[in-house]
Amino acid sequence: MDGIRRITGSMGFKAALIAFLVLVMLIPMGLVRQVVGERADRAEEAADEIVESWGGELRLAGPLLRIPCVRADEAIRRGDGGAETVERRTTAFDLWVGPTDLGLKAEVASETRSRGVFGVPVFSGPVAFEGRFDAAEALGSLRDNEAAMLGEAELVMAIESQKGLRGIDGATWGGKPLAFRPGDAGLGLLSGGVKAAAPLESGAGADFALTASVQGGRRLRLLPLGSSTSATVSSDWPAPSFQGEYLPASRGLGDDGFSATWRVSDLSRGIPSYWRSGELPRGAMDRFYFGVDFFEPLDRYALSERAAKHALLFVVVPFMTLFLLELFARRAVHPIQYLLAGVANLVFYLLLLSLSEQVPFGAAYLIAASATGGLTFLYSWSTFKDLRKAWCMAPVMGLSYLYLYAALRSEDSALLFGAIGAFAVTALVMFVTRDVDWYGYMKKAPGLAARGDDGASE
Repeated sequence: MDGIRRITGSMGFKAALIAFLVLVMLIPMGLVRQVVGERADRAEEAADEIVESWGGELRLAGPLLRIPCVRADEAIRRGDGGAETVERRTTAFDLWVGPTDLGLKAEVASETRSRGVFGVPVFSGPVAFEGRFDAAEALGSLRDNEAAMLGEAELVMAIESQKGLRGIDGATWGGKPLAFRPGDAGLGLLSGGVKAAAPLESGAGADFALTASVQGGRRLRLLPLGSSTSATVSSDWPAPSFQGEYLPASRGLGDDGFSATWRVSDLSRGIPSYWRSGELPRGAMDRFYFGVDFFEPLDRYALSERAAKHALLFVVVPFMTLFLLELFARRAVHPIQYLLAGVANLVFYLLLLSLSEQVPFGAAYLIAASATGGLTFLYSWSTFKDLRKAWCMAPVMGLSYLYLYAALRSEDSALLFGAIGAFAVTALVMFVTRDVDWYGYMKKAPGLAARGDDGASE
């Protein structure tokens, strides 16, 4: 019996028990992370609903020139009596021509639309298109039995969602006004579009200009259909993320917004300058889109998810602090008290998540960390009945929360922060417990006299 009592009363047994309690705490840790994930999923669903009702993620392609063409084929047929007859058949097809020069300029204003506590960035504003078409090369590719109906040509714009197009102003073709109507004339690049009659009355070329008033959410994408494409996108959104096949040739970022310019030549893309209907499969140009995402750098749910990944650290640190205080203060701490300290630090993540839905993330973090740190300090004070020893918990928890906040703010260095933090905690514990007799109570601890098995001072 004395042997069992000696083993269960040793610091080694207590350390093993604490390790077991840490494993037990993995269950509520998983539940906390599940709650964070569920709120993040709900926020994503709400954002999708807001963006869809606003106009969807904006994708524009165009303009393109559609020239209706016909091909006349003749076939000789022999009758039963040997007589020959000539059968003529005509087949219609479209010749699609991209602009030789294409300039785009988008100036959109951003705002945050909310549904309850969930919000998402949306934008609206004009996108100006100007350039020139020259269909001479495309028309020269027609065979002798093919003819183009130049008077029936149309200018076509494709858009991902028709709701994202508020209107088109100042549209001209060869100096004459254009009137657009719904329908993409069979372009098939995107799900919606508009078209306008643009006859080639003199020669095979004409200048064009138009300004489309658009709206959308989260993403803006453009397609470089010109042989030479120049595009400029500017907005008051402070955190753009440039995406797509091409990155900006130049860009300017500031607290008041951004401006970026792309220059794309047909030499650096896989889009032909003209093609016939049916030659390009649907989706063949999807990978050539470029543009900008209206990125949320302080997404509270992403930050909460990243914080929850450090939950194990915030169970181990208070456990180790209580254990060291127990070790050197010579006052037993019950396993239930360890569990309560661990639960208090897990509640921090629920406080952080719920508060961040109501106030800015920085303020939510300060309130949650202060409340949890203060609770842990007061609990340590009531446990050890010694204010000086309880104060040891305050800097430990304070430094832990500062470390976590720095890791959350430094996304690119999060792994480095984690590695350094884990190394520092391990090294500190190894240093402080270097003279502990894990089989007995204590061999020789700094500032304390060695003790015999009976607990008396030697």
